Amino acid sequence: MSYKLKRLRAKRKRLHESQKRRQTPIAIPEDPVAFFQDFLHLEPYPHQAEFLRDTSPLKVLRWCRRAGKTLVMTGSDLHFAALHPRSVILCTMPKFTQIKEVYFQDLDAGLHGQLERLDGDVYEALIYDALQTIIRFRNKSVIRAEVPEPFTIRGHGPSKINIDEFNFVRKDKDLWLSALLPMTLTKTVYVNVASTPWNKDSIYHQMCFDKAFHVFSGNRWHGVSPDAETPGESRYLKTWRDMLQPHGPLDPQQVEVMREQYEGDPWRWKREMECVFVSDETAFLPSSLIIKCQNEGLEFAPFEQLVEGRLYGGWDLGRERDFGVFAVVNKEKDVDRLVHCKQFPLGTPYVSQMAYIKSLCDRWRYFHAICYDMTGTKGIDEEIDRAGFPGVKGVTFTRRVKHGMATLLKEKMMAPRISDVDLVVEERRRQFELPYDNDVQSELNVVQWEQSRGSELYTFSHLEGSHDDRFWAIALAVLAAAGAPPSSIPVSRSF
Repeated sequence: MSYKLKRLRAKRKRLHESQKRRQTPIAIPEDPVAFFQDFLHLEPYPHQAEFLRDTSPLKVLRWCRRAGKTLVMTGSDLHFAALHPRSVILCTMPKFTQIKEVYFQDLDAGLHGQLERLDGDVYEALIYDALQTIIRFRNKSVIRAEVPEPFTIRGHGPSKINIDEFNFVRKDKDLWLSALLPMTLTKTVYVNVASTPWNKDSIYHQMCFDKAFHVFSGNRWHGVSPDAETPGESRYLKTWRDMLQPHGPLDPQQVEVMREQYEGDPWRWKREMECVFVSDETAFLPSSLIIKCQNEGLEFAPFEQLVEGRLYGGWDLGRERDFGVFAVVNKEKDVDRLVHCKQFPLGTPYVSQMAYIKSLCDRWRYFHAICYDMTGTKGIDEEIDRAGFPGVKGVTFTRRVKHGMATLLKEKMMAPRISDVDLVVEERRRQFELPYDNDVQSELNVVQWEQSRGSELYTFSHLEGSHDDRFWAIALAVLAAAGAPPSSIPVSRSF
C-alpha cells in the first residue's frame, strides 16, 4: 500500500472519529459549579460558587481586583450557551479592544482560556468555531463581542448580556434605559454587571445602592421588604480582605506589595481593592465629566504607528520626584483628540525625553506646535530651541497661566462639538476626547481646586504622593492646539 493511500485512510479515520464525537451528545449539568468542576476542571471559591448558583436574571457584583470576576463570567457564558440551544450571549466593555484582549483572548480567565480547559472530545462536541471575538456552538448558540451601543446590543435579541467595567461606559444611562430595560419586558434576559467602582453619578452606582434597582441581586435593597426603611448588605461586595487565601485567590504578601505601590494614589487603592466609589466633589475634573469625553473607538497611538492630522504636543518635563510626560492631541475642526500620552520613567534625563519627542516629530511629521513647561528649566531652554521642535513655545507656570490652561481644558471637555448641538444632550460628543485608559483618567481626576476669597484665580493641588504630570501635559497640548499665548486666555467663570 502506497504512503499516500495510508495517509488518506488515516485522515478519513480521524475525520470519522471526529464526526462520531460531534454526534455523541454531551450531558451538560444544570449546576454551573458542576460544569466548572467537570468540564473546565476548576474549583470555584465560595464567593464564586454563590454567584454562579444565583438564578436571579439580573445580578450586579462589586469585587476587588483579581477576585476572579472575569473567570466566573466567561465560564458562566460557556455553561449558559451549552445548556440553552440557539441562545445569543453578548459581552461588552467600555472599548472593543478590551473585550477582545481581556474577555475573549486572556489565556487565564478569558473565553479562549476557558476553551483550552475543555477536554478534546468535549470541545469537539460543543464548539463549532472559535474566532477572536465570536464563539459558535454546535447547538446554534453564539457568544459575541459587542460595543456598548444601545442600538447594536438591542438589535441582536440576546438571551444574556455581560457588561464588565460598566462604571466606565460613557452611554451607561442610555444603554440601560433604551436597550437593556425594555428587553426584559417581554422575555427573560439574563444581565450580569460588574465594574471597578468610580463615579457615583452613574447607573452602576444606582444598581448597587438605589432602591429602584432592587431587582438586581447584589443591590442593597434586593430581598428587603418593600416597606423597609433601611437597606440590607450588598450580597456581591467583596473587598481584598474577603479574597485572601485560603478563602480567595489573593496572596497576602502580594497584597501588601500592591498596597505599598499604591501609597501615592490612595483613591485608586480604595476603588480597586476596597470597592469604594469616588467622592470627587473637590476634583477639578470630576469622574463623570471625564467619562463623557471618552471615545470608545479611540486608542492611544504607539510610537511605531504613523499618525496624520494636525498634531499638537504638550511636554511636562518633570522634576526629581515627578514624571516627565509628553501628550499629543490631534485637532480636527473644533475637536481635540488625545492620541498619545507617554510617561517617562522617574528620573529620565531631559535630553532623553527630548530625543524621544524629536524622533516622534520626525516620524509623524504633522506637528504644528509644542508647548512645554519652562518653569525652572534654566540651562536647557537653549537646547530645546536647538532641537528643532516645530512651533515650540515655553510656558512659565504662574498661577494665572495654570488657571487659564486648566479652565481651557475643562471648557473643551464641557462644550459639545458644533456638529452635535442639535442632538439630545446624551448623544452630544465633546470638543475634547480621550481613549479609555485607567491611568490617564485617574490622574486627570486627581487634581483638586479651590478659589480664595477675593480672587478670581483658582489654586490647584493634588494629594501627597499622587501625580498630576499627565494633567498638565495634556493641558499644554490643548493650549498648543488653541494657538493662543497663555497670558491671553481670559480668566473663566466659576464652574
